[in-house]
Amino acid sequence: MANFTRRWISSLGISTLCFGIALFVLRIPVRTIGIFFAIGIPLILLWLYVDEKSKQQKKQIGNYSHIKIQKQVCICSICNHEQAGICFDQKCACCLLMKGEKIIGHSINPLQ
Repeated sequence: MANFTRRWISSLGISTLCFGIALFVLRIPVRTIGIFFAIGIPLILLWLYVDEKSKQQKKQIGNYSHIKIQKQVCICSICNHEQAGICFDQKCACCLLMKGEKIIGHSINPLQ
């Protein structure tokens, strides 16, 4: 949903600025062009702000979930570690969830 919002804000801001430039090329009065620039520039700035906040929020959520996962108890019958943090340090293939080369989680499923 956030990706859709960012695209919508950026599209609206860029199209408003382009329309203002088109009015300038067509020699429309400056007051009219100023209105479109006054709407377009804040939309572009809002888009940059929302994009930056979204990146910070994703980074913060990712760090929190990683810390939370490391404190879990590992109940894997293969590696016999007590904490999931040890599994992360030793990169146990038996109970870590991976996406490509990146570790994305720890499985606490006893039926593995």
